[in-house]
Amino acid sequence: MRWTSIIVGVAILAALGFAGFDFLRFVDRADKSTQVATPATPDAVVALTGSSDARIVTAVKLSQSTRTPLLISGVHIDTRPADIARIAGVTENTIKNDVTLGYAAADTWGNGEEVADWARAHNKKRIVVVTSDYHMDRAMLELHRAMPEGDFVPFAVAGSKTPPRDWWKDFSLARRLIEEWVKFRASALMAGEPTAKLASPAPKGDDAKPEATE
Repeated sequence: MRWTSIIVGVAILAALGFAGFDFLRFVDRADKSTQVATPATPDAVVALTGSSDARIVTAVKLSQSTRTPLLISGVHIDTRPADIARIAGVTENTIKNDVTLGYAAADTWGNGEEVADWARAHNKKRIVVVTSDYHMDRAMLELHRAMPEGDFVPFAVAGSKTPPRDWWKDFSLARRLIEEWVKFRASALMAGEPTAKLASPAPKGDDAKPEATE
């Protein structure tokens, strides 16, 4: 009985140690996800909507600077081009002419499906993905699941004024990172992937980097 208790205790400690290590790796990836340059030749830009307008603002700017079409995935059913134009600080015609509003996705899994359907319909493969730093791992996992042939390039916006590496200083950020890590791990297990299939970040350079924060 004693040895059984010891073995169980060691197993629990090992599991906790692995979980802690995996979480810190997740935080490190989130922290570094905003430190990349804009890719030179993308086919398109996609933005995954969330709790802040920063993703939309950044994606519209990227679409304009790279002269590529933009899909905003997960738009609320009541949102119209005029609303997006107001958020992004551009004309309504710009949104109507250059941006596709995707209303089908209700979660990250749905984002993957919506992006894949749109990209295949428009023959787009090299796609810049704009979402929050803490959300990028799960976004990449679902996008690769839905469209394995896609070349997805992460372009994250900061999800908090506190950088992920300082998560222990900010309770709300720590809670958000832990919750997102759990969702990411659950999605990875459901997809049958022990780790996320992440896109290789664009090389660092002097191009514009995302600065907006949620």
